[in-house]
Amino acid sequence: MVTSHVVWAGVLLCMIAAAPPLRAASPGRIRAVTLSSGGLAEVTQVHPVDGDATIGLDARSEQIDDILKSLVVRDPVGTVGALRLDGLDQADETLRTMPFTADDLSGPARLLGKLQGVPIRIQSGGRTLEGRVLGVSERNAGTESGEVAILTVLTGTGTLESVSIEDGAAVTIQDSAMAAKIAEAIAAAGTAKVGDAHRVEVDVSGRGQREIRLTYVVAAPVWKTSYRIVDGGGGRANLQAWAIIENALGADWAGVDVTLSSGSPVALLQRLHRRYWRKRPEAPVMVEDVGMPDLDPGTVAPRSVARLRAPAPAAAPLPAPMARMDTRAESAEPSYDAAAATAGAAASEGDVAANFTLPHPVDLRAGSTLSVPFIDTEIEAERVALGQPGRGIHPTAAFRIRNSATATLPAGLITLYDREAGYLGDARLPATPVGEQRLASFALDRKVAVQAETEPSQALTQITVVDGVARATVIAREVTTYTIKGAPDAARSVIIEHPRREGWTLTASARDSETPTAYRLKVAVPAGGTAETRAVLEHVQIDAYDLVDADEALLVRWAALATDPELGGKLKTLSRARAEVAAATRTVEEIAEREAKVQAEQERIRSNLGAVPKDSELARRYLTRMGGQEDELAKLAAARAEAESGLKASQARIRTLIAAL
Repeated sequence: MVTSHVVWAGVLLCMIAAAPPLRAASPGRIRAVTLSSGGLAEVTQVHPVDGDATIGLDARSEQIDDILKSLVVRDPVGTVGALRLDGLDQADETLRTMPFTADDLSGPARLLGKLQGVPIRIQSGGRTLEGRVLGVSERNAGTESGEVAILTVLTGTGTLESVSIEDGAAVTIQDSAMAAKIAEAIAAAGTAKVGDAHRVEVDVSGRGQREIRLTYVVAAPVWKTSYRIVDGGGGRANLQAWAIIENALGADWAGVDVTLSSGSPVALLQRLHRRYWRKRPEAPVMVEDVGMPDLDPGTVAPRSVARLRAPAPAAAPLPAPMARMDTRAESAEPSYDAAAATAGAAASEGDVAANFTLPHPVDLRAGSTLSVPFIDTEIEAERVALGQPGRGIHPTAAFRIRNSATATLPAGLITLYDREAGYLGDARLPATPVGEQRLASFALDRKVAVQAETEPSQALTQITVVDGVARATVIAREVTTYTIKGAPDAARSVIIEHPRREGWTLTASARDSETPTAYRLKVAVPAGGTAETRAVLEHVQIDAYDLVDADEALLVRWAALATDPELGGKLKTLSRARAEVAAATRTVEEIAEREAKVQAEQERIRSNLGAVPKDSELARRYLTRMGGQEDELAKLAAARAEAESGLKASQARIRTLIAAL
């Protein structure tokens, strides 16, 4: 094996040669953390320095890409130079120029086998040899020893000598350059295999003692919100919001300022720490092909190659939140009033996120979880029954909550209590901006029943005719009647979500509000009573038709839908006229078909006449039949003329009726 003093001497030489000229800064600490509900953590570290210095930052491998992407150095009087760290392929790059691989560093026999020609000194088995390495072979030393590695060297006298490499063998590399390479390779391979830590170094320049802040954004567990709402009656309730946060940054927090951000930022990841090699097309070497030269015929004639942007200022804090409702003085032992939070978080509303800064610095060990209240206030909370058609006749019990805090309430779960009765149920609260309302459903209200009955209808309200084109305005109407049976023991405020339909308008006296998918109808139902409300959806459709081509069925439908009796009568008359035109058209077509058949029969007889004797009985029969056909054709022609005349009269009547609309 290689002696340790040689190896570590080589490592020391390499470290001295590669050390930066700047002084190392004192160890820093995490000063502030902003946790985002987008799964990110904005971390600020503080490092005291004096003059020019190198700041060291320890990070896990999965954090390196984010640090390279987002690191901001804030120096009050100095400048930032460069950021350095070992590459992911540092060991491979170091070993690229070595005559051995990382696997060869695992034992002296494998390593010496790759050092052919290198001068060494070995002490093994009581023998000492000096010379240049020729190679390493293996020999079977019996059942007890098994395979033994044998080193062969060329001594200074030209003698080839061998020695077994036994346990406890000491090898000295007598070539200082090769010893340095081995030490460098061992250091690189060791760095690649030591845990998951990476050292990031940042050079700063400046004068005097000062604090430098490093801010970067890395992945972090999503912080969660859980709410407790205690209904105090009278449309008011106490709301407490608790944040569940986890320290997964790899270092303990000691006196860290923690801010919770409820935004949804775009979080991108790019492998900035991994090498990417761009593929290039390979161009062939341009060599002129002159071919095989000809033999000289013997004639005498000759052949003929930024600056970083400062962070945006923090948003101004909003007014203090509404004080929580305190009803504890009303009863000596209230059942379910929650103890007030020691202090609430300072809330601020930004353009795309609400931020909550915890009132006290946080101590939290790496890997630990903390749950802390950050909102404690009074809100508007009305208990309602929410009916949703298609989900059964019983509505769900819900709280209609209005956010009267000073910032958007983050999305989270709610545990709901009645101040006297206790636990009511759980609900989900989506992100709720200031002043907006949300419904939080928590249980099925089996004491209330909502039934719906829908009646569709259509009505033709207007027809306008311009240049023979009719525009018919048809109103489709859908009337839904909701009948609500109330609870026998208490009044209810019932909200019914009537589905929206694209292109339809709603008329309802109970209309309260609307969502992207439904209209909300609010109905007060007395205890033990019933209530009824109607929702009318209307859709206006305008169809255009060429009245000359409008068929009888369409005209009859319009006449039935017409709300104006006079218009309905005109449409009925027009439909009858259209029926007359259709009948006259069929008569003309039938006469024409009969004429075509008679003419075809005449052509057949004419062909037969040419094939029989002129004075024969058959010829006379053919002539008689042709005479009768001529009489029939004359009658058909007269009938067709009369029918065509009637068709023209009917068509003229339709044009007159259309003009009168």
